[in-house]
Amino acid sequence: MGKNEYIGAGIFIALGVFIWAVSFSFPVLEGGHPGPSLFPRVLATLFIFFSLIVILQGRSKSKTPPPPPAEDEGGNVTLIGKENYFNAVLVIILIAAFIAFAKHLGFIITGGAVLFILKLKLHVRPLAGLIISAIVICFIYTVFAKGLRVPLPHGFLWW
Repeated sequence: MGKNEYIGAGIFIALGVFIWAVSFSFPVLEGGHPGPSLFPRVLATLFIFFSLIVILQGRSKSKTPPPPPAEDEGGNVTLIGKENYFNAVLVIILIAAFIAFAKHLGFIITGGAVLFILKLKLHVRPLAGLIISAIVICFIYTVFAKGLRVPLPHGFLWW
């Protein structure tokens, strides 16, 4: 495991500890009901837990020799491909597009489009990607908008 993974894990552990510390200043609800500090503490706990897993996996993997680097058809060694950067940039662009268009198009249409584009990028057949995206978005909408009563953007169709 490289130094960057240890640094990243350390940053997330520090962020988790910081979130825990800040969450103690949040108000407490009466009657033992979960207050506004519940979700930040869950998030902080997950940050710390998974960062510790990354560190422990890195320590166990550092004892084994690394696999040989992949070679392309010409015998050139490729460590980081251009498509790896494109995938991360695509996700950021899709998140920004969701934020920009969700208010006007609605959660169902915008979320479905984002999921469908991600399915296409993952080389899922278009019809299967469309069906999976529709099912997932309807499930998410039902759970959050109807079950948990989270106000999701309706858009021009008022869904």
